[in-house]
Amino acid sequence: MLDLSKIKLIIWDLDDTFWSGTLSEGSATWIMPHCDFIRALTDKGIINSICSKNNFQDVEAFFNKNHPELFDLFVFKSINWEPKGARVKNIIENAALRPVNVLFIDDNETNLNEVKFYNPDINICLPSELII
Repeated sequence: MLDLSKIKLIIWDLDDTFWSGTLSEGSATWIMPHCDFIRALTDKGIINSICSKNNFQDVEAFFNKNHPELFDLFVFKSINWEPKGARVKNIIENAALRPVNVLFIDDNETNLNEVKFYNPDINICLPSELII
């Protein structure tokens, strides 16, 4: 079970993590408990960010069509097709935090391992490990 007591920043993947399906394939559907979780985390002072392999404009449009208020709750958004390891490192540096206080959530073990390689002290988990 994850201990969120020392987490100050959660970095989310989107496809098959924050929502079900792949946005670029047109099959994304919201996971409502995740939407509610973001609001609750923000209310507790935990920062949320995005590191996703997607087109920024498509992601922004999808949020704006369904949950425009949620998109603004994410800071340091990194939405492009580049590898995630260095991008997550950059998000952590921009937030002026230490990796030990950051959680990265992704459905892809390769992405989790890459992020861990670039940020050895980061906390990582699969979306199935979240207990909301």
